[in-house]
Amino acid sequence: MNKMTKGVIATGVGIVLMVGGGGTLATWNQAQSASMGKVVSGDLNLVPATAGVWTNASNTVVDIVKYNVVPGDTLTYTQPLTVSLDGDLMVARLAVTGASAADGFGANATVSATTLTKADKTVVSATTDLVPADSGVVTASTTFTFNKSTTGRTATKTSVDLSGIGYSLVQQAPVASNAK
Repeated sequence: MNKMTKGVIATGVGIVLMVGGGGTLATWNQAQSASMGKVVSGDLNLVPATAGVWTNASNTVVDIVKYNVVPGDTLTYTQPLTVSLDGDLMVARLAVTGASAADGFGANATVSATTLTKADKTVVSATTDLVPADSGVVTASTTFTFNKSTTGRTATKTSVDLSGIGYSLVQQAPVASNAK
């Protein structure tokens, strides 16, 4: 055999030994499950408990479709709501929606901030945080005041559609929220 052939054979045997037999090209590894368990999401829900009621300045129940307001009058909409809050860091606020007296009465009427009466008869504002312990029936009240300082015939025979008034329950981010 010539030197060239012997060199090729020696090189081939060396490669076979390195790859297949004598050398190692792998590293060890291991994986395990962490068994972290499950996380369950909470809940937030708002359902009307019964129909809402309109009352006037004399605290008389009125049919809003037939009622004619005058300067100095107030209309209050009261709605019992079933609030369900579930979550370790759950915080929510109740807000009135669709209430804008300016749609027809302009500066001659104002809409008050909504107040809440909790099941324990505590009265709070709509900026008060509700927590899971507040779940149950709360009563929301929103007042529309028709200013007595209206002059002349301003806003006479004007109408405002109040049928779109409602309430929303909006979760507030936990204090340590990462705002994602």
